[in-house]
Amino acid sequence: MESELKTPDRLKTSELLAQRAVRFRQEILDVACGPGGMIIAFLPFDTRKPFQEGAPLHWYLEENFEGVWGPFTPRPTVAEWYYGENTLWVTGAFLWSQILRYRVTQEQEALDTARKCFRDLNNIFRLCREIEPGLLGKPHGGRAGATTSYDQAAIPVLPYVMFAQELATPEEKAEATHNMALHGDYFLRRNWVMNHHGHLQRIVDPAHTSTMKYLACVHAAYEMTGETRFRDAAFKYVRQINDSGRLPWPTNPYELNHNPFYYGFLADYWLKTEIAGEIDWVGHMREYWQATQMGLDERGLMIAGLYDAQKRTFTPRKSQWVNRAGADKLGVTDSSKMERRWVSATSFPGRATASTDLAILALIARSHGLDDQAHQVAQRTLLTIDEDHLRWWWADNDNPPELSGLSNMFAPEAAANWLVVYWMGRAQHVW
Repeated sequence: MESELKTPDRLKTSELLAQRAVRFRQEILDVACGPGGMIIAFLPFDTRKPFQEGAPLHWYLEENFEGVWGPFTPRPTVAEWYYGENTLWVTGAFLWSQILRYRVTQEQEALDTARKCFRDLNNIFRLCREIEPGLLGKPHGGRAGATTSYDQAAIPVLPYVMFAQELATPEEKAEATHNMALHGDYFLRRNWVMNHHGHLQRIVDPAHTSTMKYLACVHAAYEMTGETRFRDAAFKYVRQINDSGRLPWPTNPYELNHNPFYYGFLADYWLKTEIAGEIDWVGHMREYWQATQMGLDERGLMIAGLYDAQKRTFTPRKSQWVNRAGADKLGVTDSSKMERRWVSATSFPGRATASTDLAILALIARSHGLDDQAHQVAQRTLLTIDEDHLRWWWADNDNPPELSGLSNMFAPEAAANWLVVYWMGRAQHVW
C-alpha cells in the first residue's frame, strides 16, 4: 500500500483531493450565515444567500413545496422551507466529517469546526424545546420547527452523540446527555407518531426498513444516558423489521436511491450494539454494496433505477414527466394543476448528494472486508464532483426546457457528504 501511495499519479490525486477538501469545508462555512449561525440548506448558487421573501422562484420549487405539506402544522413560506429543509443533514454530515478529520490529523481547525456543528445542533434542540421537549425539528426559516423526517434522524443524531462521547468537554457532554434523554422520551411519549411535513404518521406497526433511522436515535439516547428503556424500545422494533422480512430491502424491486448507504450505515451501527449477533448485518451490507455498484456510472455518479434483489439486475429509469402518483404525463400543460417531477436516470434532484452517499457506503463496505477495491469507486466520485457539481439539480444536458434554471441551487449537503468520504478514505489510508 505504501509504495502505491508514492506513485506520481497517486500523489497528484491525493493533492487534488486535499485541496478540494479545504475548499469544500469553506464553501459550507460561507453559507452558515443564518440565525445562530445555522447552515442554510438550499440557496442560489451564485449568491450563496437565502431566497428572498416575495422574490419570484422557479415554478418547480413552489410546486415541490405545495405538494408535500399536510394540514396538521402551519406551513412555512417557500423561502423558509428551502432555508432549513436539509439543515439537519448538512450539519450532521459536516460534523461527522470533521470528527473523522480530527481522528486522522488532530488539527485544531477540525475540532473547532466539529464543535461549531455540535453547538448548532444544541441550538436547534433549544429552539425546538419551545414546541416540545426533545424535538429536533427542521429549522425552517432559521426558527424552531415541528416537522421531522426519516432521513434527518440518525443523521445528525449519531454524529452528535459521537462528538459528545469522543470530543466534548464535560459541560458539553452533560448538555448532550440532557438533550438525548429528552430526545428518547420524545419518541416514546408520542408513541412513535412523527410529524412529516404536517402529516402525522406512526412509524411502527407495520414495520418499515427506514424506521431504523429513528430507532437509532432512541438507541443513541440509551448510549448517552444508560437508560435501558431506550435500548429495549429500539431493539423491539429493529427485531420487528427483521421478522417482517424487510431486511435488507423494504420491497423488491427497490428504487435505487440514497437508502442503500443509509441502511448500510445503520447496519454498521447496529453491529456495535447488543443486537449485533441477531441479524446478518454484514450480509446486508454486502447486498447494499452489490446493488450500489450496478447503479453507479463510470464516473461514480448515481443512476436512478430499480434494483431487483432476486434477479440481481438493475434497470435504469427512462426520462419522463410523472405526477406523484406515478402516472405518466404526456406533455406539460397547466403547471398549476399538476404535481410533477422529472424522472430520469441521470437528472434528478440531489444527484450529487446521493452519489456521495453511495461513495460513503463503498468505504463502509471496504472497512468490513467486503471489497478491498471499493475505495476506487469512491475516489471516482470524489474526482467527478467538483465545485460546479455542488448543486441540488444538475445533469449532462438531460433536462427538459421546463426545468431550465434549476441548476442555480447550491447544495451544501453534497459538499458535507464529500468531506465524509474524503476523511473516511484518509482514515483507511487509500488516498
